[in-house]
Amino acid sequence: MKCINKVILPLLIISILMMSGCSQKDNGYAMPFERNSNTSTISVSNSGSLYEYCEPFAKDLCVDESVYSKNVNLTSGYAAGLFDINNNTVIYGKNMYEVMTPASITKLLTALTCLKYYDMDDKLTFTSASEITEAGAQKIGFKEGDTITVEQALNILLLFSANDVAMMIANNYEGGYDEFIRLMNEEAKSLGATHTNFVNPHGLTEDTHGSTVYDLYLILNELVKDERFTNIVSQSGYVTSYTKADGTIKTIELNTTNMYLNGTKETPEGITIIGGKTGTTDAAGKCLILYFKDSDGNPYISCILRAEDHDILYEDMSTLIGAVK
Repeated sequence: MKCINKVILPLLIISILMMSGCSQKDNGYAMPFERNSNTSTISVSNSGSLYEYCEPFAKDLCVDESVYSKNVNLTSGYAAGLFDINNNTVIYGKNMYEVMTPASITKLLTALTCLKYYDMDDKLTFTSASEITEAGAQKIGFKEGDTITVEQALNILLLFSANDVAMMIANNYEGGYDEFIRLMNEEAKSLGATHTNFVNPHGLTEDTHGSTVYDLYLILNELVKDERFTNIVSQSGYVTSYTKADGTIKTIELNTTNMYLNGTKETPEGITIIGGKTGTTDAAGKCLILYFKDSDGNPYISCILRAEDHDILYEDMSTLIGAVK
């Protein structure tokens, strides 16, 4: 499969320019250059005209051409995808571009934005604005004035999927909650995740909050480049102590919600699960996205959205990731 991202408008322009006679260089393209531009990547053609060298946006991404090398039989997942990172190919896809609520997989984009705009030792303070009142929602139960570091917040966010911590991250941003949400969506668009629109940092169901299997792949594919992220999500659990508003110290011990890593579900032979993110709401069903490697150390990303229950979700995920063998 060729790496041509069909959802990115600039590449459509590049394609038109190619047919108009623009020269090609190392899988990139020379586009007409205006003299008032500040770009430094300029070359001169044989005719003396100025051109700017542009690389394809998706040259390092897996791109769907709707022809898959594997026939995978899933019993439940409404949408799914399996992506070969080294070879930039989609091994399997099902409803990959359909927008749906991804539940707590949303927190991947929260983490990506947090890692970009915070330092790990920054302090976060819990306020009433970060309280989660939805029945059954995962949370730590912080109280007004409790404080944690960004590093602690990311561990709790990604392993335990605490919704109140997602709110703490957004509410403590210097530009405010709304600006943090705007930055989340800006980050998504910069990655090509053009079908993603998040209106909160946690993934609890709200109108217009949605993404796709393919967009979630793009977000996780960016995150796994950061060792801070992979070091967190590869853990089976997390123990930490934080300062309460009255100055006392409280210790908490948390297990990951990833059933492969917490020992609840058996990992397929020859597969190493690095980590990922779970998600569950009534609207989203059971969701899971993973970053994993095969027996030769080759990296992949797999995603299943809207499975019926956890047993079926992990059974189907094992089938999906087993397709790399």
